[in-house]
Amino acid sequence: MLTIALPTGRVLTEALDLLSKLDLPVTLLKSRGRELVIEDGTYRYILAKPMDVPLHVTYGAADLALVGSDVMWEISAPLIELADTGRGRCRIVIAGPERIAKRFLGHESELMWLRIATKYPNIADRYFSSRGVQVEIIHMHGSIELAPMLGLSDCILDIVQTGITLKANNLKIFENVTPVSLRLTGSVKSVQTKWEEISLILNKMKSLRA
Repeated sequence: MLTIALPTGRVLTEALDLLSKLDLPVTLLKSRGRELVIEDGTYRYILAKPMDVPLHVTYGAADLALVGSDVMWEISAPLIELADTGRGRCRIVIAGPERIAKRFLGHESELMWLRIATKYPNIADRYFSSRGVQVEIIHMHGSIELAPMLGLSDCILDIVQTGITLKANNLKIFENVTPVSLRLTGSVKSVQTKWEEISLILNKMKSLRA
């Protein structure tokens, strides 16, 4: 049996569509109700919060996982990236109110000690450190778009798909940090011991993108 961990939330619909196009069984998965572990034929699916999905592979509960590249970069899990599915495309950006836009147009020193609200503290730290800039990172879990408005931060580092939410909160994109997409990943052990089954999925995925 091949076990695949899937993220709940906004990308689950795209993940299910991809699995269906790969000819994997999804009937029980689509009608799961509140179940978080679903077995369908020779496949088992585990549904988990996006940040928890890689852990199921890392600790052997799942063989494969569909993981957002943002999550992979944030937690640096020891996963093998097998394919970029091309699904769930969005980007991580730095955005803030117009009043601080000029700080991003000048010398790097203008960015020193900015307060950055984000759900991705590790990505934020690596990004600004790579530029030789020290900032104060505020790790938040909720609607971080409110942080600049409430005076909690100068700007935010967050994932953006359409930008509608940013505009609704009067935030402007200053910089693009990195593109994001859904990746098929696996554990070293599973890739070694279940390569025949995994390679069938990879071959179907290549044919979809051909």
